[in-house]
Amino acid sequence: MTAHSCSGYTLVEVLVAVLVFAVMAASAYVALDGLSRAAESHRDHGEQLRALQLAVARMDADLRQIAARPVRDAEGQHQAALVGDRARLTATRAGWGNPGQVRRGHLQRFSWQVDDGRLVRTHWPVTDVVDASRAHSEPAISAREVSFRYRDHESGWHDQWPVGDLPPNILPTAIEVELHSESFGRIRRLQVLFP
Repeated sequence: MTAHSCSGYTLVEVLVAVLVFAVMAASAYVALDGLSRAAESHRDHGEQLRALQLAVARMDADLRQIAARPVRDAEGQHQAALVGDRARLTATRAGWGNPGQVRRGHLQRFSWQVDDGRLVRTHWPVTDVVDASRAHSEPAISAREVSFRYRDHESGWHDQWPVGDLPPNILPTAIEVELHSESFGRIRRLQVLFP
């Protein structure tokens, strides 16, 4: 009789192979999970940066286009072209696009401030605000605070505008904006206003 030799794997060899495969699979899962979390974190950071850049660009555009046009408030009282303090700035800007050719002016009254932890831009459909005028608010980004400073024609900085008894159509020569963002820290901008 001939002895048949059985070729195959023993139970111990199969268990060792399964164990090695399980360790490799677990390592691959941990690595892929880490890469997925990093990609998600980078995507979120990129979206926050995009929102910050858009908010700063909109604010810069508003400040560059400030018009020296005094307005009337809802009570009919005259207000300066720009009214501001450390926490809020309200002004009139030119260059309000009208692609739909709607019957309205090209000036827009706007305001920037932090409200409930969000930097908010508010604008009105008319410059001379009346009780029926509805303000439109657009939250821009998360922010702890925003502060404004105003430079007069004699190179002095002030925490509010207008200062003294200046005519209502006089604008500052520059506006400094400091924004404190949760994700990006303090951002400081200086916008020079041209007469």
